[in-house]
Order: sequence, then C-alpha cells, then structure tokens
Amino acid sequence: MRWLAMLALTLLLPVQVSATPQEWQEYATTEHSYIAYRSLPSGVTELKAELTTTARLGSFLHLLENTASISDWVPHAEKATLIAQPQTNVHIVHTQFEGMFLIAPREMVTRSQWQQDRESLTVTIDVSDASDEYNVATQGVLMTAVAFRWTITPLNDKRIRITYQGYADPAGRLPDFIARKAALRAMKKTLAQLPQALENYPRAYTGIVEP
Repeated sequence: MRWLAMLALTLLLPVQVSATPQEWQEYATTEHSYIAYRSLPSGVTELKAELTTTARLGSFLHLLENTASISDWVPHAEKATLIAQPQTNVHIVHTQFEGMFLIAPREMVTRSQWQQDRESLTVTIDVSDASDEYNVATQGVLMTAVAFRWTITPLNDKRIRITYQGYADPAGRLPDFIARKAALRAMKKTLAQLPQALENYPRAYTGIVEP
C-alpha cells in the first residue's frame, strides 16, 4: 500500500517545469525503428519515432481512414468514429481509449489533414484538437492538448519511412511519469504492429502520387 500513498502524494504536489523543452532521450532502437522522448515546458511528454518498412505511400492513409481497424495498430484504442470530412484531405475523428489500472478511459476529437510535396512526394499528416469545433458526447476524460505530425517519405525498393513527432496530453490528474511510461509503451507497440497492418492496403490512394 506504500506505493499507493506515494502516488496519491504526487497528485497533490506542485510540479515545477523548465522554460524550454528538455533534450531528446532515446527510449528504444531497433534495426528499422527508434523512439525518443522529451519533456515540454508544460510537463507533457513529446515523442519522436521513426519506422522503415515496405509499403506504398497511400497505404498509411488507407489505414488511417479505416477507423474500424484502429485497435489493430494503436494500443488501448477501443473505437474510432469518423464524424465529418469537410474536405477530401481532412477528416474529423472521435477516438476512444480503454481505461487501464489507475488510468481512466480517454477520448479525443481530432482534425487530420494530409498534403503531399509534389517534388519529394513526401506526405505529411497534421493532427490537432477539434473538440471546440465539433460537439461530441464523451464519457471518458477528454484530451484537448493534442498536436502531432506523421511524415511518410518514399525510399528505394518500395519502402517508406514513417516519422511521428508530437504529443497528446492525457489530461485529468494523471502524473506525468505514468503518462510518459504509457505513451512510450504504446508507441513501441504501434511501431511493431504497423508493418503487418499496412500489408492490408497495397493499393493506391486517390490524390497521392506514388514514386
């Protein structure tokens, strides 16, 4: 029970944060992937991750659009629902995450917008909070400090490099060290599951130019 008392104490103590982001710290590295993290001035953990795998540029966009399969590659994701598509390259999605021990269920309403550089053919997907624009009934803790980018870069031999950088503040009264640990573990599982998930989408994506 001692560790429970310590956890309760961390919820009450004030948190001091630095004025600038900390240096990146390596978390995990394999032959085809790596994950690093740092603390932002707010105390929120920002992640930077990279994966090299065999897939088309459009495969990742198809995967993102298939909200029904989100649990196949995003750990603890219970459900994702497409709320609106105001433009062909913009999607508004309500995502619900399962609760875990000591962690209540989380939800977020996000806007994702993709674009492609016609010279390098690199695809970027920017994701940000959209809860102020779309009124969605929620039951879990609503995450509103959300901002991250996926970058899909074509390589040789039909391979792509998938890069992620950003953060998703879990909100609530979850201590930063627990949120960091959960986020890092989730990203590690995501990178491990992505190659197999992408195999289900070998077709081209409308509007995306393949190399």
